[in-house]
Amino acid sequence: MKSRPDKNSTTAAVAGFQGSMGSVPLPEGITLRSDEEYVIWGQFTRARAREDWRDMDLLLLAKVVRMEADIRAQQAALDVAGVILENRRGTPIPNPLFAVIDTLERRQLAVIRSMSLNQTASDPRTLSGAAKTEGKASDDLRDMWASGLIAKPKAN
Repeated sequence: MKSRPDKNSTTAAVAGFQGSMGSVPLPEGITLRSDEEYVIWGQFTRARAREDWRDMDLLLLAKVVRMEADIRAQQAALDVAGVILENRRGTPIPNPLFAVIDTLERRQLAVIRSMSLNQTASDPRTLSGAAKTEGKASDDLRDMWASGLIAKPKAN
């Protein structure tokens, strides 16, 4: 049986800082459509420590990221058009974009549930402590960047 590394060790602390400095790379064969999707990718990949992402999870996550970008685009269109439209006879009706957004959100949440992204308390990948160590390192670095002590590295 594989033993878990000690989350309080120096090695774990170094790995946490290394994981907080770099972003999770896209799996081979996957491309994102826009800069906005790369931002969303970074937001979702911070849900786990870099070392805890499996290739299959990253493939599914790419789908989640695309759906999130589509949801945001449709929500922006809904905000512009309004929640109530008039049909050809002048009768007020709900904007059909509600159904589009609802479908996208349902699909996205189904994938998120299948990946257990919303159940970190029982997920063995977060129980190992790697995510906590990396999160603390990220918070520490953010505090240092905010105070101007360390120059923030450019994103890949």
